[in-house]
Amino acid sequence: MLDENGFNKPKLILLDVYETVLDMTDLERKVNELLGSKRGYRIWFESLMEYCFVDNCIQQFHDFGTIAKATMQMAAEELDRTVSEEDVESILGLMKQLPVHQGVQQGLSELSDMGIRMAALTNTSQKILQERMEFTGMISFFEEVLSAEQVRKYKPSIEVYTWAARKLNVSPADVLMVSAHGWDLAGAFNAGMKTAFLQKERTALFPLSPKPNIICSGLDDLANKLAVPVM
Repeated sequence: MLDENGFNKPKLILLDVYETVLDMTDLERKVNELLGSKRGYRIWFESLMEYCFVDNCIQQFHDFGTIAKATMQMAAEELDRTVSEEDVESILGLMKQLPVHQGVQQGLSELSDMGIRMAALTNTSQKILQERMEFTGMISFFEEVLSAEQVRKYKPSIEVYTWAARKLNVSPADVLMVSAHGWDLAGAFNAGMKTAFLQKERTALFPLSPKPNIICSGLDDLANKLAVPVM
């Protein structure tokens, strides 16, 4: 639903990519197989995000791929598994091949038809994401594909969102950040953006953050909600 204060159509939609646009199911299955545990993917992904945030806090920077490899080794140790560098490279290579969630193409098309500008903002490598967007055909919907690595910070650092807004020549207040990650929306809100939570299985909002302006099940659902006029 639109928020009680009345939420007008944004000038620009800023989209997270992994889990929000791209389906991580195949990657999750492969990581679980490699680590020999149904918890393997969650342990790795949570450690990956944790150590991206650690870099933010201690004012150092490692690229996303380097942190992904290091935390995969940490997850393997936690689960008493041995993984080779080749195994890890193979798993991370899947991030270049992930399919889009159902309803994404339709939703992007409908949002584009509404005249809303769109861009992508990710913590991963800009090159990897650009190639994936081009392969899926989604690149035509986006003005820019932006990586937080360009400012040597990771979402949810406020600097990442304000930098993206400046680069796209738009006020944060006119941006709707769309993500399946509660921590992502917390960062965007505190940067002055509106937020939309794309609710997926096993995703949850951070209860101590303000509620998002919109909660939706997919980009097609988001387009439907934005098409409803504010009374």
